[in-house]
Formats: sequence, structure tokens, C-alpha cells
Amino acid sequence: MNYVSLQGRATSMSWTAQDMGLVIRQTLRAFLRHRFLFVMTVLGVLVAGAAVMLTLKPRYTATATVVVSGRAQQDPLAPNGQQQNQAPPDDSLVQTEAAMIHSRNVAAAVLAQLPPPAAAQHVGIRDRLCHMGAGFLCRAQQQVDPAVQHARDEDAFLNNLTVIPEAHTQILDINVVDGDAARAAALADAVVTNYQRLALARQTADINRVAAWLDSRTAELRQRWMDAVEKANAFDTAHGLTNTSEGSTSSPLIERQIADTAANLSQAQGRLAAAQARADALRDAASRGDARAAVALSQEPLLVSTANALMQLQSTRQEEAATYGPQHPRLRALDQQIAVTRASLAAETQAALNSIREDQISARAEVDRLNENLDLLRQKAGGQSAPQAEYRTLDQEAQSARTVYETFLEHAKEVVDRAALLQPPISLVSHASAPDVPSFPNRKKIGMGLVAVALAAGAGIVLLRDYFTAGFTEIERLRAAVPLPLMAVIPKVRARTEQGVRRHVIDHPYSRATEAVRSLVMQLSMRVHDGGQPLCLAITSAGPEEGKSTLALWMATVARRGGQKVLVIDADHRRGMLDQYLTDVTTGRPSLGMSDLVTTGARVEDVIRTDPDTGFDYIPAGRTMEHAFSPVEIRRLRAMLVELKRSYELIIIDCPPLLGLSDALVHANMSDQVIFVCRWKSTTQRAVMACLERLETSGAPLAGVVATMVEDNAMDVMGYSYGNRDIKILNRFDEK
Repeated sequence: MNYVSLQGRATSMSWTAQDMGLVIRQTLRAFLRHRFLFVMTVLGVLVAGAAVMLTLKPRYTATATVVVSGRAQQDPLAPNGQQQNQAPPDDSLVQTEAAMIHSRNVAAAVLAQLPPPAAAQHVGIRDRLCHMGAGFLCRAQQQVDPAVQHARDEDAFLNNLTVIPEAHTQILDINVVDGDAARAAALADAVVTNYQRLALARQTADINRVAAWLDSRTAELRQRWMDAVEKANAFDTAHGLTNTSEGSTSSPLIERQIADTAANLSQAQGRLAAAQARADALRDAASRGDARAAVALSQEPLLVSTANALMQLQSTRQEEAATYGPQHPRLRALDQQIAVTRASLAAETQAALNSIREDQISARAEVDRLNENLDLLRQKAGGQSAPQAEYRTLDQEAQSARTVYETFLEHAKEVVDRAALLQPPISLVSHASAPDVPSFPNRKKIGMGLVAVALAAGAGIVLLRDYFTAGFTEIERLRAAVPLPLMAVIPKVRARTEQGVRRHVIDHPYSRATEAVRSLVMQLSMRVHDGGQPLCLAITSAGPEEGKSTLALWMATVARRGGQKVLVIDADHRRGMLDQYLTDVTTGRPSLGMSDLVTTGARVEDVIRTDPDTGFDYIPAGRTMEHAFSPVEIRRLRAMLVELKRSYELIIIDCPPLLGLSDALVHANMSDQVIFVCRWKSTTQRAVMACLERLETSGAPLAGVVATMVEDNAMDVMGYSYGNRDIKILNRFDEK
């Protein structure tokens, strides 16, 4: 059969034979094989993680809860009783308040009230040597700019401050993280109180600006009233009009109608003047870009929302500019948003002005109508003289100016009174309390995560170690890779000395290893040629120290105890092992051996030895050969094996390794059966395939493969082993 086809078929079978159950079992066996590595890796990760966790400084989180209240956004110029409170705050206003709380102004105010504690100075070995006189080790003193240090403190505080709005509510959670629990609670409460103070100061400044404008406007209206009164008095004096209100030629009804119309005209003129004043104030705020004044002067919801958004963007830009500098790319994006918001604010301001303009048009139309009515009434009152009518006109103008002045004076008083009733935009719901348990590190969660990481690391190391193992780690893989029968699986024998390993089949006749060797000998006995001819068996491997010499001795011992005449030949003349196992150390290594039989033609009787413990015969390796087998030596070796078969039923040749050596090919070609030994986890698949290909090419009769030094977790079934009670019973029968 072609070896290449066998190898290809074995490879295809190895892929198709694996199922999920096999993979799971192989994985579990891999963990059993490398359990010590797994345990050490897990313990190492746990110890390292615990050491790192112990070095972490505890951090405490204190939380103060506030609610965003609806601030009274009233028109300072609106008539009395027409002020309207702002609608309840929406999500955008809550977000705005959260951003304004998380600002550098609030951080500066809090740190001014509660300055950060001085950092503990670390004194190391270098500092100790410096104080002892080693000046070259002293650290250079670095002067830090107070402004820079203050900015760093603000940045550190803002990094530890979080303002979290609760979804679909007006509640804000203000969290402050600090290494001291009491200081964390104090900082959280300080954030609330300082923001309330700053917000009140800002609102007071806005009200004061409006009040100052009203004061200047009221002064102008008062002067206008006084000028009208002086003009009427001067006209009265110049024309000698006394008792103008008594000596009227008009009927009393006309006088009352004229008086009522004049009063209505004064009220209409007052409304017109108020609308004009609101329009002028709103235009002035729009020209100055004062969003807060626009919020205070308008009762349009869209204008108020747009102004709030502009103030939030301006506050955010100030913080970003202070943090990243004026040239940061994020400022360009904020500038674009501010420009868009300004345009929207201008549009909403224009819409508000249009609404006020409609009020002005309505008031002006009413003033014109009342003037027409007043003129008609004056025409009816033709009985009064022209100077008296002129005086009354001047007096009416003075009364109208007085009404407008009194209206503005009343609004100015209301604005001043409103400043005393201002409320902060947020109200405290619950004070921050000093936490008992640190928020970081959460030792329970970190411990659970550390255990998970340790287990994952241990599993990964085990799987990598098993994946990169050079040899076979599963008997199933050996069966799938090698196109030969797996004749026996020899478990690993643990003994203190080499002699203990050699005598294992003698001292432990019912162990798994002994049963595996006994099964191997039985299989070979069933393969003997017809007619009961003796069997010449060659045992070889890919490399040294794979257990072939020990297997040869065990097979010889088991076969000899079964009554067969056995001869073991050590064919490894470079590093023979039988003389070390079987020869008494007092007598030294025999001088003659297998190599002498082949090269010098020595007699077999001169080189055969007998093992006193087991009774089988053996031929040691002999002197080292420095040349390859010649045709004469090969014929001599063949004739010698034919001659030995007449005296022994089983001849076992312990061949040298195949990798790098060619002697084993000669012995394998002359043998009846060849067993290839593969050491578990040591012999690579490539080496096994290369050696089997060499044996097949040389015409060696391959019987099968024997896996040696296999641990118990290498396969699903390792075979049966007797317990201590069974062994005692068997020994009792042996004694009988």
C-alpha cells in the first residue's frame, strides 16, 4: 500500500472522526494533564491581582440630590397682573442646568471654600540620602505658577464631579468623588450652595440691568410730563385763563364726554408707549446679543428656549476654551452652533418684535380713533373760546404724560420688588452624607472579575500549552494520524530508580503496564507463522529515550515467565542500554557483544548472557562500530539470526533510533515483525511519519505502533487495573 495514500486517508479520517463529545473529553483531559500549570497560573494571577488591589487607594462617592425649579420669566414692562410664570422646566433646561453646575466658575467657588488638602510628601531613599549630605541626589525644586496649579486643581475637581439628570424628571444627582468620605459629602453640598449663590447673583445682575434701563426711561417720561405741565401753566398765565374749569360755555354732558374720551386717550397712549418701550428694550438686547435680557424681556416660549440654548452653548465654549485653549477644533464646532443659535435667536426676536408691532398698531389705531372723537366733541363745544380750548389741549397732554410716567414708575417698583423675591434655579432635595463604603475599589466586583480573569488565564495557558505540545497528547489523535494498528498503550510507571522500572512487571504483575505488555506479547504470539516457527521481533523508535529498551525487557520477562525461550539483542552499539540494566556493576560491561558477532565473527556462545532475575538470555551491544554494515556483515547477521531461531522461540532486537541512523533499517528488514515505539507527548507527528516512511521504503514488516509513558488521562479507556484487595487475593492463589 502506498504510504502517502495512507497518510492522506489518515488525515481525512482525523477531521471527520471528531465530534463535540470528543472535543469536550479531550479538553477535560488537557486540563487534567496540565492541572499543576492551571493551578499555578490561577494562583499567580490571583496573587498579583490581590497585590495590585491592595495598592489601590479607596475613593468615596457622595451624592447630593437637587430639583430644577421653574424660574419666573416675567416681562418687567408688562402691566400689573399680566405677568405669567414660565412653564415647568423641560429636558433641555435640565441639561442646561447640569452643564452650568459642571463649570469652572462653580469649581473655583467650591475650591475657594474648601481648598484641596496638601499632598503628603513622599520621602524615599533618594531624599534620605540627600538629607544625609549627598547633594548630587537632591531633587531640583520646581516652582509652579499659582494660576497653573489652580487650573490643575479645578480640572481635577471637575474630573471627580458628575452631574447626572434623571430621565424624564427635573432631578439632578450631583456626585463628588474624593479620598475622604466626609470631604466628599462637604464638596457635594458646597457645589449646590455655591451654584445657588452664583445663579442668584447672575439673576440679580440681570434684574438690575433692567431696573437701570427702566429708571432712565422713567426719568425721561417724568421730564416730559413736567414740561407739559409747565407749558400748560405758562399758556394759562399768558392768556389770563383763570377758572377754566368752571366758566365753561359747553354743556356738562359735552364736558364729561370730552373728559372721558381724554381719559381713554391717555390710557391708549400709555399702552402705546409701553409697547414702544418693550420693542425698544428688546431691540437693544438683540443689538447687544444679551440672551439673558431677551429671556427676561420676552414672554414668547420659542424665544426663551432659544436664548437658554445660546447661554448653554456660550457657557460650554467658555469651559472648552479654558480647558483646551482658544485654537482647539472643538471650539470651531461650538462657534458654528453658536452662530446658528444666534441666527435663530435673531429670527425669534424679530417674530417677538412683530407681535409687539401689532400691539403698537392696535394701540395707535385706538389713539387715532379717540383723537377723532375728541375733535368732534371739541367742535360741538363751539361755545368755548379758542384759548380755553388750547389750554385744555395742553392740560390733556400733561395728564397723558403723567399717566405714562406713573405706569413706568409702577413697573420699576415691581422690578425692584422682584429682585428681593428671586429664587435659585435649583432646590436642594437631600444633603450629601458621608458614605461608609468606598465606591472604588469595589473589592467584591474586582474580586469576582479577578477570579474570572484568573480562570480564563489558566484555561488559556493550558490550551496554549497543549496546542504547542510537540508530541501526541491524545491516543485518539495517534490512532487517526498513524495508518497502523495501535497494538498497546503502556501507561507511565512511576519508580524511584531505573531498576525499579525494569522490575515493574516482576514486582507488579497485575498493574496496567504489565497487562498491556502481556496483551502485546499475546498479539505477537498469535501472529507467529504456521508451524510454530520462532518470531524475530525488532523494536525501534524515532529518537532515544522513548522506552523501547524498557519495553524489550518487559516483553522478554513476560514471555519468559510464560515458558518461552527468549533472547534479547541490544543492537544499539553506540549507546547500548541492556548492559546497564542487566550487568552487575562489579563485573563491568562485557567486552563482547552484537557488534563483535557481526564485525569479527565471534562465536555466539561467547557473547550470550543470562539474566538471573528473569531467566531470559541477552546479547549486549558490544564495541562501537565506526562504519556502516557491509554486505558481508549483513549476510553474517542474517545467518546468525537464522541460527538463533533454532534455539529460541522469541528473539527481540532492541534497535537504535531511526532519526539520523540507518542501523535500525537493517535489523528491521531481517526481522519477522517490527514494532514502532512512540513516546507520549514527546515524539512529534512529523518524526513518526518520517520514520514509518523509511521503514516502509526499506521493506520492513510493520506490525503496529506502541505508545509508551502514557498518562491515565490520555484516552477515554486505559484498561483495567486490579485493586489492592484483588492483588492480595491473587498473590494468595500464587503462593498456593
